[in-house]
Amino acid sequence: MSVHTSPLAALGGRDTGGMNVYIRQLARELAARGTHVDVFTRLSDPNIPRIQHDVSGFRVLSVPAGPEQAVTREELHELLPRVIASIEDLARAEDATYDVLHSHYWLSGLAARQLTNLWQVPWAHMSHTLALLKDEHRGPFQQPETALRREGEDAVLRSADGVVASNEIERRELVDRYGLAPSRIHVAPCGVDLGLFCPESGLENHATARQRIGRNSDERIVLYVGRIEPLKGLDTLLAASALLRDRVPGLKLLIAGGSHTSDEPTERELARLNAIAGSLGLHDVVEFLGPKSQAELPDLYRAADVCAVPSRYESFGMAALESLACGTPVVASRTGGLQSTVRDGRNGYLAPIGDEHVFAERLASVLCESRLARRLGEEAARTALRYSWQRVADANLGVYHNLLAPDRTEVPLEVGADLGM
Repeated sequence: MSVHTSPLAALGGRDTGGMNVYIRQLARELAARGTHVDVFTRLSDPNIPRIQHDVSGFRVLSVPAGPEQAVTREELHELLPRVIASIEDLARAEDATYDVLHSHYWLSGLAARQLTNLWQVPWAHMSHTLALLKDEHRGPFQQPETALRREGEDAVLRSADGVVASNEIERRELVDRYGLAPSRIHVAPCGVDLGLFCPESGLENHATARQRIGRNSDERIVLYVGRIEPLKGLDTLLAASALLRDRVPGLKLLIAGGSHTSDEPTERELARLNAIAGSLGLHDVVEFLGPKSQAELPDLYRAADVCAVPSRYESFGMAALESLACGTPVVASRTGGLQSTVRDGRNGYLAPIGDEHVFAERLASVLCESRLARRLGEEAARTALRYSWQRVADANLGVYHNLLAPDRTEVPLEVGADLGM
C-alpha cells in the first residue's frame, strides 16, 4: 500500500524517489515468483487507468478520493477515510482477498491500520523515513515535520504487527528513539537492479559511458542523483566543489534531479542553490541536469568519477547503492543507512554531515588518485552484489511468513548479517 505515490510514477517529483523504486521492484520480484500483488494508491491523475497491470504481473489499483491531482500531506490525511472506503469498494468489486498488508510511509500506515482490522489480516509497515530523524538533521531552510505526521507515524509504528527496517542502524533508531520492542522489528534491506546498474568491462566503463552521454574524457565528474530539497545537503556539496575547483582541473558537478512538473518547493530550492553556485563562482562547474529516468541513470553513474551523497539524513540511500553497483565510488555523509552500504576507505568515504572541508578532501582523493579510485570502484561493485532484489524479496517473504505463522511469537527476522551489515 502506497497511498501518497504510485510505484509506477515517473521519478523526479516531490513525491517520487527511492520508495517508488523499492515498492515497484519488490512487487515485480514477488509477482515473478507467483505471488499475487496489488498495490493501492490514491488516484492523482485523471489520465491514469484505475487498474494498471505491470509487465511482471502485479497490479496498481488507483482509488478515487478527492481531486484527481497531487495534494499536500495534510490534505491527504483529511482524505484518508475516503481512500479507505474506496479501497474497500474496489477490493470488493474485484473479489480480491489478501493474506497480508504491507504499508509504506506513515499515511499508508494509517490506512492499513484500519484495513487490517476490517480484513482480519496481519500488517507489516515500512516507514522509509522517520520524522524524528528528519527533524534532527533538517537544514536551515527546511520546515520541521508536522505534529500530524509525528503523531501519525508514532501510532502506526506502535500498531503494526511487524515493522520493517532497511538496516541495523534504522532498527536501533526505532528501538532507541521510538521505544519499539526489538522483537517487533524485522531487518530487510533495500535493493538494486543488478542487470541495469552494473559496470562495463575494464577501463571502458568511464569512456564508453561518457561517449554515450556526450561528456568530455578530460572532465573530472562528481555526480549527485536525488531530489532537490534542503535535507539532501547540496549546499555542502557546492561549498566542497568551490574548495576543489583550483585543485582539480576539468572539475564538473552534475546534479540530476528535480521535478517534471511545476513544484514550488523544488523550484525554491533550485533558486537557492543557483544563488549559492553564483556566489561561489561555480556556474562553469555546476550543471543541473533535471530529472532522469531509471534507464538514463546507469550511464551517468558509469561516466562519473565519484558519486556524492551529502544528505543530512537518509534512511537508506538508493542513489549510493546504484552508484556502487555501477562500479563508481561514493562519498557520502555519515548518517543513517548510508553507513551500512558505504564502507569508509573500502568502496568510498564517509564524511561528517555538513562538513564541506572533509567532503572536499574525500572527493579529491578519489578524483586525483587513479589507483585508489580503481580499487574503490572494484570493491563498490562487489558490495552491491549483496543487494539484489531477489534477496530483498526473500527477506520480505520471511517477514510475511513470520506474521502468518499460526503459532507466531514476536521473534525478529535477521537478514542483516547475511548482507554484511
